[in-house]
Amino acid sequence: MKILLTGASGFIGGHLVQALRAAGHTVVAVVRRPERAGRHLQQCELMAVDFNQATSPAAWQELVQGIDAVVNAVGILRESRNQSFSVIHHLAPVALFDAAAAAGVQRIVQISALGADTGTTAYHRSKKAADDHLATLQVAAAIVQPSVVFGRGSGSARLFGMVSRLPVIPLPGDGQQALQPVHIHDLIDGVVELLEAQPMPTGRLPFVGPEALSLRELYVHLRQAQGISSPARFLSIPMTFIETCARVGSHLPGVMLDRDTLTMLNQGSVGDSSVLQQLLGHPARPIAHYYGRHK
Repeated sequence: MKILLTGASGFIGGHLVQALRAAGHTVVAVVRRPERAGRHLQQCELMAVDFNQATSPAAWQELVQGIDAVVNAVGILRESRNQSFSVIHHLAPVALFDAAAAAGVQRIVQISALGADTGTTAYHRSKKAADDHLATLQVAAAIVQPSVVFGRGSGSARLFGMVSRLPVIPLPGDGQQALQPVHIHDLIDGVVELLEAQPMPTGRLPFVGPEALSLRELYVHLRQAQGISSPARFLSIPMTFIETCARVGSHLPGVMLDRDTLTMLNQGSVGDSSVLQQLLGHPARPIAHYYGRHK
């Protein structure tokens, strides 16, 4: 297939490029700055698109000609002066989906986020707006909703892994926030299986690991996966203090803890693991496999 992939230079998109090419597909990689494209993109057809300027179907009309499938993997965790949730997550993807459907593209895969359907943050609302629109189109559409994604190059995995190695691990409140991390390779393999399936499974599809864990349990598992034999010791931080830090973080660029990320953490990120398992033909990787130490 000839597959148009947005967000090709990102964490998920970069892994997906390699997997799709390894499976024999042709990838049209949409990036904002082709001159900065990594080596893994050099064998693709590179197309420069600024999502801020691509909020109408006309902006995508030529790009989707002759395309068999579209995968939208663009996403931002925080807004900036040049990137808003409304444009990056909603308006530009909707324009792409409309153009693709009008051009007769057979399959569209939207990389959304677990919790988007019920989440209250601007991040979740913008993702849901695009998801909802895609679901109305007359095209085979899969809305992939991953939990926290772990793997080399993942900012979340790097942060959680670093905290898990501390002698004393700080927990927001009682640390019972629920997560169900999915490994990047399982996420990518699942997307490839979706694209190649006959017919393609459609609708909202949770992509999660095999087990839901509390944040406290997650840190214990991560320590074990990294070969740390000493037991985890925890320090519960009052939520009032965490909330104050999040309010401050909302005004500091580059800080991962802000009001929205704290809200998303507290809302949890868990789902039905059987969906991804059925696509893969085997259970997703448990955390014991994340650092390559499992025998």
